[in-house]
Amino acid sequence: MFLFRFFNDILIRKDNSAQIFFQSNSIIKPTIKVLNMIPMTSDKSLARKATQNPEAFSEIFDRYALKVYRYAYSRVQHHETSEDITSQVFLDAFEHIEQYKPVGPFAAWLFTIARRRIADFYRKQNLTEELSDEAPQDCPEILTMVVKGEAIRDMEDQLQTLNDEERELLRLRFAASMRYKDIAILLDKKPGAVKIASYRLIDRLKKNLENSNGS
Repeated sequence: MFLFRFFNDILIRKDNSAQIFFQSNSIIKPTIKVLNMIPMTSDKSLARKATQNPEAFSEIFDRYALKVYRYAYSRVQHHETSEDITSQVFLDAFEHIEQYKPVGPFAAWLFTIARRRIADFYRKQNLTEELSDEAPQDCPEILTMVVKGEAIRDMEDQLQTLNDEERELLRLRFAASMRYKDIAILLDKKPGAVKIASYRLIDRLKKNLENSNGS
């Protein structure tokens, strides 16, 4: 659990402005407390309803908005840009909801849109994607668990050594909170292979971090 939160904080930087954005969104208010009190409708059922009743799409937004934002932020490291990308993703999903085929997970379909939108952003800006080398801010839980933030800086260095595929695996698993089987479909791999790759990657980073702290 600690390692999960550790990677999560580093990848998305605990951007507090995200909470303000989703709490004050004037279009669709989060309904997490209400949803927790009733049986959760499946993504496939919601998508099917949304093709007939646009209001049903609001529950899809509530369910995935923060996950999409966190994933976008882990990729672009900028609040306003992540907010714009999130809006574009859900607008695309809303306008093309009838194209979703219920034979596959909705999350994989939605994050395919997110990845495409982020790729468009970098292409239009003529930028190369990089992990920020700035230390995470405003994450007291993590800072109390590591000595003077040194572990975070060490992990930043370790993340810089990963290739694009390894970084993407961590983003999808921790920032987007996706299930292994959904990641597998998104990356065109087998769920078991994705799970093993994730475990091995985390184990490798953990060992490298321990060796770094011990040297």
